[in-house]
Amino acid sequence: MSSPPTHQPAPDHLDDEFDIAEAKLEPAVAAPPKQRRRPALIGLGVALVALGGLGAAWLATSMSDTVDVLAVRADVARGEQITEDDLTTASINADPALDPIRAERSSEVVGQYASVDLPAGTLVTANSFSGAIQPAEGESMVGVAVTPAQLPSEPLRPGDTVRIVDTPNPQDNPPGSTPDSIEATVVSTTTDDETGQRMVNVVLPEVRAPDLAARVATGRIVVVLGSRATGGE
Repeated sequence: MSSPPTHQPAPDHLDDEFDIAEAKLEPAVAAPPKQRRRPALIGLGVALVALGGLGAAWLATSMSDTVDVLAVRADVARGEQITEDDLTTASINADPALDPIRAERSSEVVGQYASVDLPAGTLVTANSFSGAIQPAEGESMVGVAVTPAQLPSEPLRPGDTVRIVDTPNPQDNPPGSTPDSIEATVVSTTTDDETGQRMVNVVLPEVRAPDLAARVATGRIVVVLGSRATGGE
């Protein structure tokens, strides 16, 4: 009695099974991704580094251009004596348009008198103070209210010498002789923002103050600026 035939797998089938088993034993390793350079990102990085360097250089230059100047710590009214406690220092960028007093010159300011009202935070300039209180003994201060047409186009400054000149009525003929005038010294000027009228505060001998006040009340005056020359030949 012969044995029943056994089924023998075909050689190709055995090879396939062997390959599958080997594949299971050795997992495939993915190849590392290929790095791609992006020129735009590299250029942006270089630009940011350069910009940061320029910013640092600008900041260093700006800090080196700052100067310490005097400023007002607390309100000082015109005519009050300036004390050391009234002053503080501020660091500002050097600007040719500004002329504040340097911090190291504080001794030149302490003990002086405020020429104008100095609110807290104001920078101290040469026009902020004077060596004498105003009006001094024997002097009076008069406020001269005028329109821009009654003033010179050159802005008046504290210390300027002016003459307040009488003018005729608009319908009158020009005077046949030199009109009367009163000499005074400018202390300060202010402007009314609503009306545009200017107020020029001047000091003069107290004996002439009533005459000037009466002339100012008529409105028929003109302010004439005197010479600012400090010397002659």
